[in-house]
Amino acid sequence: MNVLMTKRKVGLLLLGIVQLIVLSMIAAMQLNLSYYTISVLAIVQCVVNIILLKIVCNLPVLCIPNMFSVFSLFFHCGQIIKEGFNVQGTVPLPFQYYADEGVIQKACLFYLMSQATYFIGLASTPDANTSFISDKWNQRNEVDTKVYGKALMIVGVIPRLYIDISSLLGALSQGYRGVYSLYFPQMIQSIAFFFDAGIILYLFGLKEKKKMRATLFVVLLYKCLMMTTGARQEKVAYLIVLLYLYFFVCNTVTVGKIAMVVAGCVAGFIFISAIGTVRAGSSSGIKDVLELMQSGQMSNIFGSALGEFGSAFDTLEVAVKYTPAYITYGYGTSYLAGLISIIPLVVKQIPFLDKATIFVHQLPGGVYFALGGSYLGELYYNFSWLGLIGSAIIGKFMGKLNLGIVLSKQHNALYGAWCAIISTAMIMFVRGYFTDMMQKLVWTYFIISLIYAYLKRRSA
Repeated sequence: MNVLMTKRKVGLLLLGIVQLIVLSMIAAMQLNLSYYTISVLAIVQCVVNIILLKIVCNLPVLCIPNMFSVFSLFFHCGQIIKEGFNVQGTVPLPFQYYADEGVIQKACLFYLMSQATYFIGLASTPDANTSFISDKWNQRNEVDTKVYGKALMIVGVIPRLYIDISSLLGALSQGYRGVYSLYFPQMIQSIAFFFDAGIILYLFGLKEKKKMRATLFVVLLYKCLMMTTGARQEKVAYLIVLLYLYFFVCNTVTVGKIAMVVAGCVAGFIFISAIGTVRAGSSSGIKDVLELMQSGQMSNIFGSALGEFGSAFDTLEVAVKYTPAYITYGYGTSYLAGLISIIPLVVKQIPFLDKATIFVHQLPGGVYFALGGSYLGELYYNFSWLGLIGSAIIGKFMGKLNLGIVLSKQHNALYGAWCAIISTAMIMFVRGYFTDMMQKLVWTYFIISLIYAYLKRRSA
């Protein structure tokens, strides 16, 4: 890194620290900010940070780390923005129901400060160079990435179909309630994840443009079909990463492709919103979704999306309100539980880890009913305001994932695909829990290692 770039990065880090100092002063003075002010601060902070990272670090505006940042804004401030700008739309789980004004203010400040530390972590990511990739990954890259992909898809196809067909049947019989009530052991979900991970590996290994387009088209149709059951979150996160990889990593970026992506995002947003409207009733399925989209009866789409998806803030509120007043700090136990969860059923045998896995389950059912997850809520539950350091660590980690994907173009397709697989889990982590992804990722890594060891022994 040259001297000029070093100075620029130092300046960038100082700007992040200034954000923290200003927000800390607001917290110390106990200023009561309006929802409009909070909304403006959150939006401006997100946009300015993305622009600064582009100018100083040459981080593309459209990249995985910035997606994580925008998703954090959308999921944690969606309802605040809706309220602040008086956007019309429905709100299934209003944030005002979960805490008083003082707690809401603290939760908002925690969000804003977490994005400042995330920015600091991301800005401190080292420059891309080939030494960033370990020798193990360079050795494994000797095997065609498509081979890993095909093997993972073969192992994961039956559990994937079992989960998806069960969801479709549940949706046909009882609507989204029939899907929501289904339970699949974590082990089955982890093996099913192999199939999705295999598709990404296969896509990275393809050289023929026609096969790449065909693969993307089939996966897109299949995931959209499965979304019509009402379960959208995991599919949306997966497709966003997959589309980004196809249009901006595996292919040359053009104005036409950007226009296609924008049009697809608009259509996808309407489609996802229609699914949310349909699943609120007793029906579900592709027919009902398409009929609603064609009926012209969908109104206040953007406001309703902010109201629905912005409910991750509720979990952060709950963490701020009830920790440590009702439940004790986790002190990292939820992350320890996530690490141990790679071995099936072990966490269930350790009570203090089991209850920390999804921390809101320690509260009365009337509080956590229907709440999703929040990586910020989990950070606060474990470490209170020191959890802000965790956001900086996540920022640096997301920066490294981006480097791995960038380096995949010329140096190591396998490592780039692996970083992309982790990225799908991290996008889900915005409104999830640490435990949700650990078994899936560790087992996928193990299978990749196993495939390489087998092929190396066979060729010896």
